Amino acid sequence: MMDRLAMLSHDLSSVLDQLQEEAARRQLAQLQAPLAWLDEANGWLRYELTRVACPELREAVPFTYVPAHLRK
Repeated sequence: MMDRLAMLSHDLSSVLDQLQEEAARRQLAQLQAPLAWLDEANGWLRYELTRVACPELREAVPFTYVPAHLRK
């Protein structure tokens, strides 16, 4: 089952790359933010898939959430 999830995650990465390239080619700047969000979410997905497959690995998370009230 994990092999299928890893394969789908890889496919998602490829599709996101294609979306970013197509948006850049068409000069659709308004898509940069949602595509960046999707790319970040995909990074989190890959991190969690790695943790499930190899629970002994303890790497840093791909990003850190800072609550709005703590931001400067």
